[in-house]
Amino acid sequence: MQNNTAQIEFWNSHSGRKWVAFEDELNLVFQNVNSELIRRSQPAPGETVLDIGCGTGATGRAFSQHLAPGGTVTGLDISAPLLAQAENRAEESETEMRYHLLDAQVDAIPGGPFDLVVSRFGVMFFSDPVAAFANIHRHMASDGRLVVAAWALIADNPWFRIPRDAAVAQLGEPDPTSPNAPGPLGFQNIDHVVGVLKSAGFANARGDACKVMLSHPGPTHKLAALAANLGPAARILKKYDGNSDDLAAIQDGVLWQLQAFETSRGLNIPARLNVFEAIRE
Repeated sequence: MQNNTAQIEFWNSHSGRKWVAFEDELNLVFQNVNSELIRRSQPAPGETVLDIGCGTGATGRAFSQHLAPGGTVTGLDISAPLLAQAENRAEESETEMRYHLLDAQVDAIPGGPFDLVVSRFGVMFFSDPVAAFANIHRHMASDGRLVVAAWALIADNPWFRIPRDAAVAQLGEPDPTSPNAPGPLGFQNIDHVVGVLKSAGFANARGDACKVMLSHPGPTHKLAALAANLGPAARILKKYDGNSDDLAAIQDGVLWQLQAFETSRGLNIPARLNVFEAIRE
């Protein structure tokens, strides 16, 4: 079975390590996404939770507050640098945290069967999503729930659109891709993903778009640096072999655009997500 070779290479490279450097800013921006996942999935004390694409562990730590006593969180990722940082912060959890460097598409997953599978932007990268979700399905308990968040259309997400447009203006267009291709926006088509989940064996599969606010206390230049160094801007920089001057120009463009979202309490950027839910019967 094919694994996620290209993604493994990316997330263990310098590009992946930048996510550790910007960890604190990312956790602030995405904390409301964690809250939405918790609201929908209703984690309970004693449950076993699987966090797919756990990164540095922020989502798992948020869930752990609802699992004591006796619950556990198992975090999976293909990035050794991100998992090393998650391990460094494991003591901040309310319950036991277990981390594993493996590919959820093809590898056996320790710690199951799982009552709840969650992911914050970690499931859009599978080269074979049906195979990946079928593997996840096999490791879930009967009546186990799956609740995962992904990005909706780029047009509805300034967080993606602004740095992408700034990078395009500086360097050029990104490589064209299919809307369903593995990547940050690979789950923008709700019907397609629901079909994937059904093909993988899940019951009651559904998806819906929801709005959340991406919040950050500021100053704005910190968020501009984050947006210019990660995501679509970073991929365009890599494609065109951009230099430090290009990065500075992109960051200035992002900074100017983000000022529209400044408030007296920091920045509030509206985002549209696709949240998918399903059950293993």
